[in-house]
Amino acid sequence: MGLFGSKFKCDQCDSKFGKEEELLSHAKQSHGVDVQDYNIESGKDYSGQAKFKSIAVQLQVSDVKVAETRYWINELTNQYADLVVTNVEIKPDRITFNIGSPSMDDLTADDIKFRIDEYLTMNISPFECKQVRIA
Repeated sequence: MGLFGSKFKCDQCDSKFGKEEELLSHAKQSHGVDVQDYNIESGKDYSGQAKFKSIAVQLQVSDVKVAETRYWINELTNQYADLVVTNVEIKPDRITFNIGSPSMDDLTADDIKFRIDEYLTMNISPFECKQVRIA
């Protein structure tokens, strides 16, 4: 079991797993569900011509549906096309990632907070968000 015991639950059959990777593997093998993180994965090793300052985001959450949450974060970069998301980590009680924009060097933590709050309001999230922290 992982650090949190069996906290990652399959949305399809309620099986429980200790690690996110185990859940995602189970979802693909047992249910044919494959989570595509095109934008998240492309941001992982971002090496565009413009370097950018990333801003850390931490969401205090509960009732996390992992596969849907990865998709939700991926969609964030579709809705705000100028943003790049890196270092995504999903845990049962928090979601963390870095976010920034290669095209907007004056992007502030307040700008990111506004966009995250707006995105939470406009989209149904696959978790209950208790608090948003921007560093």
